[in-house]
Amino acid sequence: MRQLNGKIVLVTGAARKLGGFLAQRLARQGAVVVAHYHTSEKTAKALELSLKRVNPKNSIMKADLRNEKQIRGLMKKVIQKHGRIDILINNVGNFIFKPFDKVTYDDFQDVMETNLSSSFLLTQLAAQNMKRRKSGSIINLGCAGADRLVIRPKTTPYYIAKTGVIMLTKIQAQTYGPRGIRVNAISPGILKTSVVKPEVPVRLTDFDDIWATLVFLLDPVSEQVNGANIEVAGGWTP
Repeated sequence: MRQLNGKIVLVTGAARKLGGFLAQRLARQGAVVVAHYHTSEKTAKALELSLKRVNPKNSIMKADLRNEKQIRGLMKKVIQKHGRIDILINNVGNFIFKPFDKVTYDDFQDVMETNLSSSFLLTQLAAQNMKRRKSGSIINLGCAGADRLVIRPKTTPYYIAKTGVIMLTKIQAQTYGPRGIRVNAISPGILKTSVVKPEVPVRLTDFDDIWATLVFLLDPVSEQVNGANIEVAGGWTP
């Protein structure tokens, strides 16, 4: 992926699991990576050491993406440090597995703000910068089945949020596409690190499966792919 050399990439929720994996892979492909984290400081510091071994320009930045001021502050710091942003990966998003009548208001708000609201505002802020160069790529992380309005008794807030992410992806692509910015979604199935692991038809989804899809979406060969939601789930549907 020679086209990533020097590209400025922000990956949210990058301290652990999929986000950390994508941040490290992007760094190895020549991107300058800003890995966002909130609470997982110890893991984030370890990630920072790993990223800086690849390129001293790579860094980590802390922010609570439930807070508008901190979201704006994060994007401002990225642009002040690097002058621009080329790629945004909205990976952060808290999960909840709880009967709906046990969900508290705070539970609901936490899932909405980390999955949906942060993606809305970060994309808006990134696009303001990208529009000046008439180029940029934004990837939102959804989840398999989020485009189907099916009741899910123990994951209702999460699926409401991820359905919103898919809708956001489509309107963002339509809004920013004429400015040279592409917005797409990757919707994983059950990952090996998923909290809940129902039976799947083939196998659990690997981080490498998500990476392969990301590579495609960041490659110029996919320049006509905009507003897409690509499920990477091996045919599994919740």
